[in-house]
Amino acid sequence: MLRDHIKLIREYFGIAQISPLLFALNFITALLYKGLSVVRPFVIALIIEALTEGNAEKTYLYIFIYAIICLGYRFSLFINYKAYSWNVAHSYQALQSKIFDKLILIDHNFTKKISKGQLMNTINTDVFSIGEMVDEVAEYFTTLIQILAVLIISATYSPPIAVIMFASATLYVAVQDLADKHFNFYWWKTQHSEDKYSTFLGQTVSGLQEVRTFHMLPKLKHNLSKIQSNYNKSYKKQHYYEALRDGDIGLVYYIFQTLIYIILIWQMSTGRFQIDILIMICAYHADLIGYIGDFMDAVKEIRLTNASVRRVHTILNYKSDQEIRFGDLNLDKLKGSLTFKNVYFTLDRQKILSDINLKIRPHEFVAIVGTPGAGKTMLFNLILRLNRPTKGKIYLDNTEISEFSREVYTSNVAVANQSPFIFNMSIRKNLDFVDTDIKHQIEACKTAGIHDFIESLPQGYNTILRENATNISGGQKQMISIARTILTDAEVLLLDDISTSLDPDTAKLIPRLIRKLSGKRTIIMITKKPDLMKIADRIIVLDHGKISDSGTHEGLMKRSSVYRHLQNKLPSQEGGNNV
Repeated sequence: MLRDHIKLIREYFGIAQISPLLFALNFITALLYKGLSVVRPFVIALIIEALTEGNAEKTYLYIFIYAIICLGYRFSLFINYKAYSWNVAHSYQALQSKIFDKLILIDHNFTKKISKGQLMNTINTDVFSIGEMVDEVAEYFTTLIQILAVLIISATYSPPIAVIMFASATLYVAVQDLADKHFNFYWWKTQHSEDKYSTFLGQTVSGLQEVRTFHMLPKLKHNLSKIQSNYNKSYKKQHYYEALRDGDIGLVYYIFQTLIYIILIWQMSTGRFQIDILIMICAYHADLIGYIGDFMDAVKEIRLTNASVRRVHTILNYKSDQEIRFGDLNLDKLKGSLTFKNVYFTLDRQKILSDINLKIRPHEFVAIVGTPGAGKTMLFNLILRLNRPTKGKIYLDNTEISEFSREVYTSNVAVANQSPFIFNMSIRKNLDFVDTDIKHQIEACKTAGIHDFIESLPQGYNTILRENATNISGGQKQMISIARTILTDAEVLLLDDISTSLDPDTAKLIPRLIRKLSGKRTIIMITKKPDLMKIADRIIVLDHGKISDSGTHEGLMKRSSVYRHLQNKLPSQEGGNNV
């Protein structure tokens, strides 16, 4: 049993970000106040003995000692609470930061192993529970010492009573531990159901339009009832073992207490000891059960928190099949050329890109086109280092991209996505993530053509945007995102079909934007807009993961059947299917 407990505690220490100094303070103060708690019945017995002897001097002395013990108990308990709260705050902050750093690096396979519901529950609840467990670990060891101390003291006065107390303690702990194991198992199952519910609810809220349009409600309710049914079954079992652990086991205490009282009275009647010893041993037996209760409460919390420990462990020890590693090269004076040499990429045994050989010159404007599934997005993902090539190399200014430090690479390669994310904060603070200089922000917004709109808002750049900027149009949100990308001052700009969500009037700003940026930065754009293809220095045509052809619009129209096919499928200027 103890071996299982130690295993859980070792797993905890492998995850918890506790301060060794604060934990030592937590442990020492817990040991101090628990030790003083053990001494109190002994001192009370001395007071009673002095009273029965009629020795006033000894009585007052022992009362004074008892008062000192009580004051020491309260003071050490106060320091213990302080150390505990400091350690919880330290652990919570450190562990949250560690998880956040890990989440930045996750890939698309992450949610296959860890649901979004589990992830949110872990971040919101489990991290705090792990911080709180530091007190339970100290409680576990110091209470165990308390129990041993009580049994040793009792054995010095009455070995038979000590044997009975040991037997009652052993049985009490064994039954409680068994009940707690079962309780913990079913508690974990209820947590799993709660994770499923959180994921289910989040998906339903995100897809409300589809739920209403396609009349999904009956089937969704059926799925919900299955989650609820599993939860209810597990909860009933959990509650049964909780009642056994916390209530029914009390019968053991009363049986052994009666037996101890009988033996104590018999020993006292035979003159083995006086009333003071009887009161002391009775007090120790009552305390023993209390200590065992504290011990099992600590075990219970350690077991419950172990579920949180394992969930956090799953996140922190997630290993990506596409683990991206950065180097330590801090060379930051780059020109912006990109070179692909024999690049292949395979995902889930499916070839996405094959034998990509491509050189993009500094400050060149390149348009990437192709049918859906041709590999355009994956080409961007490789440049952004969201994935790494299965085979081949990618170079930035003749240096393999994995050699650059994260800071240097991400500051020189920036992207504006088709569906950008905007944080629930002011426009200025969204731009502050990149550059806090307001003059630079205004200049970037003017370049993107969104400055006049921002200035027309009542609060201007201090206007608070809702989560994902739902209080402005999709086109305005996209232009703010483009301004944010421009603000990076990156040498390489990736524009991922940014005109898709724009209204016709706003879409007309994109060619003007490209002309402003041309010759200053390397621009690579995924697009389906003929007018953007026509102004590109070069067009790269992807077909089934391979470069089919490259050149200018006029040249490709003459010699590339794939490109002509794309042009025939596209509207003349605006809209169209994603290619």
